[in-house]
Formats: sequence, C-alpha cells, structure tokens
Amino acid sequence: RRRRRRRQKKGGTMCSVEKMLVKGVRSFSPYNEDAITFFKPLTIIVGPNGSGKTTVIECLKQACTGSLPPTCSKQRAAFIHDPKISGQAETRA
Repeated sequence: RRRRRRRQKKGGTMCSVEKMLVKGVRSFSPYNEDAITFFKPLTIIVGPNGSGKTTVIECLKQACTGSLPPTCSKQRAAFIHDPKISGQAETRA
C-alpha cells in the first residue's frame, strides 16, 4: 500500500499590519500622534493630492523591507525628517 503524504503549504503563515504611526516623514509632522488603523480584509486610502497617500504606502514598504522609496535617491529628497535641515535642535520619536 502507498501512504499518502499531506502536502504542506509553502511560505508559512501570513502576517498583517494592524496599526502604523508615521512621525517625521515627508508631510507628516514629527509631533504626529495619530495612528493609521488598517482593517481586514481591505483598507482603502483616499484623499486629495498632497495629503500623504503615497507616503503611507512608502512607509509600509520601508518598515517591511527596509528600502527607501526610489524618489529619495533620484532627487536626493529627505524621506525621514532631519532636524538639521529644518533648524530644530532635536527629533522626537
């Protein structure tokens, strides 16, 4: 007799992000205290131009992969708030 093997799923368990607090990244203030809550199975991010929709996605990518957005290397734009550029003495995290 042949024994049947159970096929195991590849990749393991999937994780999810429930909340994210963005401080000092592009248009988000370094003093921001409002967390973004993500809902299952889908969260839709809407808003007018310049409101930070792309920044939220880039922050998720940076948090999960550690890579900076492509616009930072091309334009030498600061992605994370730098107190030296803004003339502040300290950064609160």
